[in-house]
Amino acid sequence: MSRFQFELAGPDDDADLRHVLAATPMAGRMAVSFRREPSWFGGAVVDGFSRQVVGCRDQDTGRIVGFGCRSLRELYVNGEPRTIGYLSSLRLLPEHRNRGLIARGYAYFHRLHADGRTPFYLTTIADGNEAALAVLTSGRARLPAYHPAGRFHTIAIALPQRKASAAPSSAIRVAQAADLPAVVEFLNTVGPRRQFFPVYRAEAFLSPDGLLRGLELDRLLLAERGGRIVGMLTGWDQRAFRQQIVHGYSTWLRCVRPIYNLTARLRGTARLPATGEPLPTLMGALPLVADDDVAVFGDLLGRLRDLCGGKRATHLLLGLHERDPLFAVARRFQAACYTSLLFLVCWPDGDTARLALDGRKQYLELGSL
Repeated sequence: MSRFQFELAGPDDDADLRHVLAATPMAGRMAVSFRREPSWFGGAVVDGFSRQVVGCRDQDTGRIVGFGCRSLRELYVNGEPRTIGYLSSLRLLPEHRNRGLIARGYAYFHRLHADGRTPFYLTTIADGNEAALAVLTSGRARLPAYHPAGRFHTIAIALPQRKASAAPSSAIRVAQAADLPAVVEFLNTVGPRRQFFPVYRAEAFLSPDGLLRGLELDRLLLAERGGRIVGMLTGWDQRAFRQQIVHGYSTWLRCVRPIYNLTARLRGTARLPATGEPLPTLMGALPLVADDDVAVFGDLLGRLRDLCGGKRATHLLLGLHERDPLFAVARRFQAACYTSLLFLVCWPDGDTARLALDGRKQYLELGSL
């Protein structure tokens, strides 16, 4: 009998899931761990309408030592609503790697896939994570096929640390509660021009368990023309249920951090947090403009940067696919850029749907990854 058992994790495993997240940081000059405090499942509501966590349990200790998540989302595919899967949060404690557990975990995913609810899955892998790329895209051990779908860029935009007074504009304003029907209509009219744009309904904004949990309308900017919405963008504060914690610094960055922070204090710019502190960031969400009007998007991004300035956050993180026309605009504001590789993942029964995709530019909602 194997020491490791694969099964669906539940609320009683919440502490184990959060422990594995904390113990598996993303490496780099600044190593960051992605947390879901105080509840893993509470933070998972933005993943999709259905979430299944495949846990790898050590039978000797009874603890979960690794997991992966299969979520289902209602997305626009070729302009029509469809249920599409997303594979995420593949984690395994370092001391249990190289045990063939990944192949066993994917075999369990394959059994879940037999429910027929989705033809294929989206997933991202950090660019440069050669170990994960070598294993997951190898096609060995009966793993599903990983089909490249371009690069997805997360752009970090520095926010002014002294609250700025945004210049008034009759064309851009902050949304109000009464705007919600028009906001939803715009999302579901313009959004389908992007491949994999989420299907949004009013409850996504209103429900504490909605897909946009915690998104505040008073930070949603609307661009208008002739009394109609032509663009929107917002800063989504997820820190109440999702956090990015500094796990450590490279030797060089650890040495220069005190000097950097002294300079940052004098200039009124963001400092480098201490190990164990959260990164005070906002997620850029709903970056959508009619007719891909880059001028309108530039105005929205500039206004949002001023609106979110002050002491609440130091950076706005905005995720865009490399083929998105808005990406070039966002790069003008960037302080840093983190790149992931987007893949369409499928077993043989998903190839027909995958090959039927048209040429629309891909979209991922960064705050739901």
